[in-house]
Amino acid sequence: MKRTTILSLAGTLLACTSLFAQAPAGASGAAGRGGGRGGPAIVSPQIESDGRVTFRIFAPQANAVSVGGDISQGLVADPNAAAAAPASGGGRGGTPAIVMAKGENGVWSGTTIRSIKPGAWRYTFSVDGVTTVDPRNVVTSPSQTAVSSLLVVPGDFSETRDVPHGAVSQVRYVASALGNARREMYIYTPPGYEKDAAKYPVLYLIHGGGDTALSWPTVGRAGDILDNLLAEKKTKPMLIVMPSGWTPSGGQVMTSDATKDPFNTEMLKDIIPYVESHYRALTTPESRALSGLSMGGIQTLNTGLHNIGTFSYVAVMSSGWTTEDDRKFFYRNEAAKIPTYNSKLKLFWWGWGQTDIARANGLAVIDEFKKQGVKIETMETPGGHEWANWRIYLHEIAPKLFQ
Repeated sequence: MKRTTILSLAGTLLACTSLFAQAPAGASGAAGRGGGRGGPAIVSPQIESDGRVTFRIFAPQANAVSVGGDISQGLVADPNAAAAAPASGGGRGGTPAIVMAKGENGVWSGTTIRSIKPGAWRYTFSVDGVTTVDPRNVVTSPSQTAVSSLLVVPGDFSETRDVPHGAVSQVRYVASALGNARREMYIYTPPGYEKDAAKYPVLYLIHGGGDTALSWPTVGRAGDILDNLLAEKKTKPMLIVMPSGWTPSGGQVMTSDATKDPFNTEMLKDIIPYVESHYRALTTPESRALSGLSMGGIQTLNTGLHNIGTFSYVAVMSSGWTTEDDRKFFYRNEAAKIPTYNSKLKLFWWGWGQTDIARANGLAVIDEFKKQGVKIETMETPGGHEWANWRIYLHEIAPKLFQ
């Protein structure tokens, strides 16, 4: 088993963001960054004084370049077309979020049509149909199938501030529950963890089906969110364990039968024991919280409710069992446990977006639970099934934990 400290979210990784991905208007970058061998100096992305963002890529032989990813989600609303739906991959009303044009020096550049909201936004370039990361931006965020560049716009609760910072470590381990598969997870330790002898409560935080264990530390901004809340004295110091929700056997994770969900078994037999034996973690149910988004939300329901009494805090983000058969299976097979939720859980929380693809599924489960007297705290936010919301939910639930 191996623990490797790879980054502090406000340190090594996101220091790069401060230098490059958030380059101020008119900046020329770090000493000719992007120049060097055979190309001009380029800064990309560059946040302009009006909040718009300019993207650049050196592609002298290209015939067409565009920018894809989450940038259109990050555009501030158009006050002249507030009711218009966003066009696919673009702005509103069919206008592309960015139009790239080729300069005489072979550099393609384009500036967003409006300013970008604070937060973290994934993006890629398409160069003559080939998708690539921004070669001038060293900050990236992987998904399940690809790697994207990451634009971080300061100005909200997830920004990097001059406050004490925790660290995120990459932990590699062997999961006995998965046939001794080699696995990894990322663990946030709060500021001062290395110097004190205190024991800490633990939030187990799971990504969604399209993502990886690195998603919460990067685009999810988990470390900076906790650093800022701690600096504001709005939350308790805690460990955050961000495991890989995907298991080697794959898609069966969406069932409502926890006994058929290999991640449920791995959490109980491998992840929790590893954390509690290798870190200064408190080991009572009152010191454990479980949360996840989308696929990770279903895993949160399966693991947190089937094993009721293991976690005292359960928070579901943009999720709910996807079929009525699955929901009925759970209500029938877990019937004896449902009446114990109010006494076993100090917090049962559920959040979703107004246009969230999981909204209906989540509301169906919530309605049934409430009919059976289960107390659930809920939150609906603008937007859909997206990281802008999931960061809000982490910021919302963290102060509610371990009180």
